[in-house]
Amino acid sequence: MMELVIDSIRVSLFNHQRVVILKQKDSERSLSQIWIGPPEADAIAVRLQEVSVPRPLTHDLMNNCIKRWVGS
Repeated sequence: MMELVIDSIRVSLFNHQRVVILKQKDSERSLSQIWIGPPEADAIAVRLQEVSVPRPLTHDLMNNCIKRWVGS
């Protein structure tokens, strides 16, 4: 099994959809594209760029709740 990382988030010129480009961890070769919506693309971009937001995003809130319930 290969480990993939996010190479970039791009916008399609055809329909303005966001596309996540994945590559193998220790390689420069792009392997896969995943089409996602604007809110998901924005959330990923915020995390990748380490931008501080004034309040938790939806997925951050759910992650915090699950960690507290499960304990890990």
